[in-house]
Amino acid sequence: MRHNYQQHPENVFADSLTCGAEIEIGNARFAEALPRLQSLALRTSEWVTVIGGSRDIIARLVAAGVSRTRIRWVSGRDQDHREWATEQALLAGTSSVVLSFLDDIAPRMQQRLKMASKVSHTHSFVFNELPSSTPLH
Repeated sequence: MRHNYQQHPENVFADSLTCGAEIEIGNARFAEALPRLQSLALRTSEWVTVIGGSRDIIARLVAAGVSRTRIRWVSGRDQDHREWATEQALLAGTSSVVLSFLDDIAPRMQQRLKMASKVSHTHSFVFNELPSSTPLH
């Protein structure tokens, strides 16, 4: 059996540590990706799953034309729960797009998320949370 992996959806890791300098951290990268997210979300009637994020992210998706009734928002208590929820959302195969807002991801977890996305044919985007302000002392 031959697999044509070019037909599988892209995995976009908006993490400067995993993708290089071309991708920025935080809300600026989300704003750049929003038109593409809107296009992907409107192609099907499946869920748009948001892991982590904020009310502002949900509001921006709705303003971009994604129906609020199709957005599934999982907050997650901590990094481990958000990583687990992301992997489960990808493996479930019920979402057209999975957006995750995670801190730094271990290489092994990054690989697991990529594989889960390929298996389920789900578009996945992982954004770093905005870094906290640096201490003044």
